[in-house]
Order: sequence, then C-alpha cells, then structure tokens
Amino acid sequence: MSGWRPTVPVLFKEFKVFMRGSRAALMLAVYVGLATIAARLLTSAVLEQLDRGAPLLSAQIGQVLFIGISLGLQALTVFLSPAITLNAISHEYERGAFEMLLVTPVPPLQFVIGKLATGLVFLLLLQLAVVPVFAVVTLFGGVTVADIARVAGILMITMLAGSVFGLFCSALTRQTYSAVLLCYAVLFTLIGGTLFAASVWSLVNGMQLAPPVFVVANPLSAMGAALSEAQPPVVSFTGGLRPLALLIPLTRGVANLGGVGITDSVPLYRATAVLYAGMSLLLLWATIHLALPRRRWRLTTVDAAMALLLLGGVVLAYGFRHWWLAGLGVVPAGA
Repeated sequence: MSGWRPTVPVLFKEFKVFMRGSRAALMLAVYVGLATIAARLLTSAVLEQLDRGAPLLSAQIGQVLFIGISLGLQALTVFLSPAITLNAISHEYERGAFEMLLVTPVPPLQFVIGKLATGLVFLLLLQLAVVPVFAVVTLFGGVTVADIARVAGILMITMLAGSVFGLFCSALTRQTYSAVLLCYAVLFTLIGGTLFAASVWSLVNGMQLAPPVFVVANPLSAMGAALSEAQPPVVSFTGGLRPLALLIPLTRGVANLGGVGITDSVPLYRATAVLYAGMSLLLLWATIHLALPRRRWRLTTVDAAMALLLLGGVVLAYGFRHWWLAGLGVVPAGA
C-alpha cells in the first residue's frame, strides 16, 4: 500500500491544475445546461399532450423524463469522458515538461493513474451536479430504484472506458490535435457503424432483429437496453412522445417493440459492461507502457500485477457467464 501513497499528491496537484482552467467550468456548464434544457423540453412536450386532452398518468410523465434525460446524459458522457483526458499526456510533451518528469521519483504507473483519477473525479462531479435534474423524475414516479441503479451503472462504466480511451489516445499520439482526431473518429465509427451494420443485417434478413453482438460495443445501445426494462403503464400515450419510441433507433437487436410496449428484450448492458471493463484494463496497461520514455515494452512487476488482475477478471467473468451472456441472447451450456 505504501507504493500508492505518492499517487495522492499527484492526484491533488492534477485536480487543482485542471479545476483552475476555464475548460472545467465550461464542461460543467455545458453538461448541466444541456441536461436542464433536455428536461425542460421534455416537460413542455408532456404538458402539450395534456393540453390536448391526452389521458396521461403521472408515472408516464416520469418515464418520459427518465428515458429522455438518461439518453441525453449517456450521449454527453460518451463524448465528454475522453475529452477530459485527451491532453493529459500529450500536453506534457507539447510544453516540454515530460523530460522534467523523468527526473522525479514518480513512476509511469502513478503518473498515469493520477491523470486517470483526476478525470474520473471530475466526471463524478458532473454526475453529482445533475442529480437535481434527476430529482424532478422522482416527483412523478414510474421509476424504480433498480431503474436508476442500472442507468447509474452504465454511466459509470462509460465514464471509465471513455477516460481510459482518451488517455490511451493521448499517450499514443503525444499530440493533442492528433489524439482528438483519433478518439472521435473511433467514437463516431463505433456508434454509427454498429447501428448501420445491425440495420443492414435486419434488411437482408426480412426485418428480423439483428443479433445483439452487432451493438454490444455501442454505449447508446447499452443505455437503450437498460431503459427498455423500465416500461410505462399500458395506457394511451399518443404520438411520437411514447417513452419507448425514443428507444427504437438504439435497440437494434436488443428489444422488440410492440404496439403497447416491449414484447421481448435482452439485457445487453451486462455484456457491454464486461466488454468495457476488459478493454479499459487492456488500454490502461498499454498506456502505462506508452508513457515510458524508452524501453517501453520491457516487462516489469507492474506487468505481472496487471496480468494477474486481468486473469482475475477473466475468472470472474467466467464464473458469472450466465449473467452477462444473457445480454447477448446466449444460454450457456448446462444452464
């Protein structure tokens, strides 16, 4: 444990430097502002339905707000999470400070962990800042503690994966501009490409649901799958404002939407969480080596520890395979 103590001063120093800049305030304002605007627009749309005499229940209003806000927060988290760490390492190279870090007693592991922890702490601050927006949903009901826990879990694993990926791009390119291009090119390809591939498969196969494996890496589809389990009461809900109608573009291969709700769905978010956890560990491992100035791929005790951690994760995933394979629509042998 004593080896981790120097990481705490690194974290405090990085966090103070990060919060002093205008970027942190801008991100906080954008995140909270867009979440508030989304909640306001959804509330106005619901009130408009009420003015037209639509028979809406309070629980349905809560469902609309919950689904809309959750999808909006997930989209913001997907693109903001890597932005926080994209220049964490490349900036040190660009300002010529990385050579100075080489003469300090801080090893690459603590340097990388300090950068990553700074981003994660700030992302947690963003989530706490939007709690009052989510509090509006609880006033109307229709949302259970399990629904909120699923959404919070998906947001957390997305924050971790996004932060690690941004840090990896920063260490790989060592140029902020190149890191931004690489990161967002991959993100747009991942989100758009998986949905496009699932849609093409459905067209070729008579509009059947595509296998969930097509969208397992898509963070928006994972959130859509988590929200698909929060079904509203079966009463009249007119127009495109139906809560589940918001999920149609994201649930390719995940949920079959019937006339009154979801007739069949798979918990895709479970497999996505396992995939993101494994990829985060591998990318963090690679980032630690990329941060080394020389002899990057020489094996050290850190590699042994990371290998043991990865092996433990594989064993844990195998032990709970029935839980996460259900997210791919697969029933393991002997189940």
